[in-house]
Amino acid sequence: MNRYHESGAKTKTSSPPGAAGPSACLFPSEARFCRPMFDVKVPMRDGVNLATSVFLPLSGDSFPVVLVRTAYNRNGFFERFFAENGIAMVVQDCRGRYDSEGEFEPFVNEPADGFDTLEWMGHQPWCNGHIGMYGDSYLAAVQFAVGPLKSPYLKALNPRFMAVDCWKHGYYVDGALSLGLTWSWLAFETGTRTSRAQVMPLFDVPKLIRHLPLMTLDEASGFGAVKPYRDYLANGRFGPLWERYHYNRDYEKYTMPVLLLGGWYDNYPGEAATAFMGLRKQAPTARLRDGHRLILGPWSHGICPGSVLGEMDYGPEATKENDAHLRWLRCLLKEGDPAAFQLAPIRIFVMGLNRWRDEYEWPLARTRFTPHYLRADGLLSREKPLDDEVPDGYVYDPADPVPSLGGNHSVGPYNPGLYDFVKPGAFDQRPVEARADVLTFTTPVLSQDVEVTGPVVMKLWASTSARDTDFVARLTDVYPDGRSFNITEGVIRGRFRKDVWGAPEMLEPDQSYEFTLDMLVTSNVFMAGHRIRVDITSSNFPVWSRNQNTGNDPATDTEMQTARQCIYHDGAHPSHIILPIIPMDPR
Repeated sequence: MNRYHESGAKTKTSSPPGAAGPSACLFPSEARFCRPMFDVKVPMRDGVNLATSVFLPLSGDSFPVVLVRTAYNRNGFFERFFAENGIAMVVQDCRGRYDSEGEFEPFVNEPADGFDTLEWMGHQPWCNGHIGMYGDSYLAAVQFAVGPLKSPYLKALNPRFMAVDCWKHGYYVDGALSLGLTWSWLAFETGTRTSRAQVMPLFDVPKLIRHLPLMTLDEASGFGAVKPYRDYLANGRFGPLWERYHYNRDYEKYTMPVLLLGGWYDNYPGEAATAFMGLRKQAPTARLRDGHRLILGPWSHGICPGSVLGEMDYGPEATKENDAHLRWLRCLLKEGDPAAFQLAPIRIFVMGLNRWRDEYEWPLARTRFTPHYLRADGLLSREKPLDDEVPDGYVYDPADPVPSLGGNHSVGPYNPGLYDFVKPGAFDQRPVEARADVLTFTTPVLSQDVEVTGPVVMKLWASTSARDTDFVARLTDVYPDGRSFNITEGVIRGRFRKDVWGAPEMLEPDQSYEFTLDMLVTSNVFMAGHRIRVDITSSNFPVWSRNQNTGNDPATDTEMQTARQCIYHDGAHPSHIILPIIPMDPR
């Protein structure tokens, strides 16, 4: 992913797995825009020193400051915009990464280290006491980690593309392991001080990622036992480890305005919306409540530099919010009001129409949550099914899983080798839909435009011959020429059907259950002449790990069984997708 600075210098981004943050290389020619201080050692409370770079504007003595704390190499991370606007920039390697001392344990030390760094900065003569932070993915998580500690210097946050509940929708998604993300990030990134993602292309990645048991995939990748990877695999249910990474709480402790960014084709747009609603609901003052902002755009796990993502071009408006972090921090650190940055609390990009729109609540107050029912002969209809409709079925074989074809996930071009066959975004799903283990249910041709904006939920009645299995649902937009572009998707691991945070419970073979699939949030207008489709299957590999259908421990299991899946759509078992329909503006 390439990006251009305002100066016109072309810089290449090479963010490691889990990063997705654009890092701008500091060429010698850029030094004329700032006064750099490299290799500054910032002491933490336990004596560990964190490697830090400081970039001061050319003139002046005391400035507001932007802080970026990164696990992906501070060297080369620089935003000329800040120096030109009288704002200093500080970039720091997290503990145990690149030039910083100590040992890297994902997430563990970020609250204290972040707070100590803010304290150090606040006492520097070049800092005027106003500090803001921004960054993507892990660089966003470090902001959420330090935010509740109430540093008096921290005046604004901009977390982008991150999970606030890493168990519910992060390294696991409703019980299913996010295999592509978890393996590539932990095995190739966290086991050493510097990234080794660049060696991924040396492997036959499609073959390697099928390795069983999953617990030793790190070793099969040439790195021996990687503790964080094995810890995540060993904790295949909610517990103390995931409680530590659970940021969906304590929102009343955030005393600074927060701008959240999410991408429709990332793993986390729903997480951004959840955090936004939590911050507003629990804000300690009305002023702070009204200061939080949310932007959801046509992005994946990071800002897309152009208008194209996957096989879709979102038009000239797609990039208009790409500089939101710059404008937000300039506004807030110059003691501006969030309303001066953006009057409405929410800005969304409506796909299909391909334009930005301001909103004032989430979900939208005018939403009509409308069930669309699975029907006989592959029909998707607002009419409830008949009592005697015959169920549909397929055989799911974990040895031949449905391949990931685009989608809403956090695997990106910073995963060389993996990205070649796990690309985010909208792709024509017809190659997948042609498989015998994928069922499709489609509306008649739409006579008028239909807008779907908000959370999408699938209520699926199904049974299986297995003790445990997965069900996957995907919403697609079918064009007049037959192309079927994925919009959003969800999964549920059968053993977590009752409570994803609770104790797993195996299935009774051939007993019907109602499964609830969280299909994230989206905004798309299905144009007149198009059709709305739902795909039902049992795998999406390697975005999510295969359910091997045995009911054994997924981390250590080496057996695989086929499963006979039955999808019900009758009066007693009305499988349906709930679409958040927005009345179209008659203008």
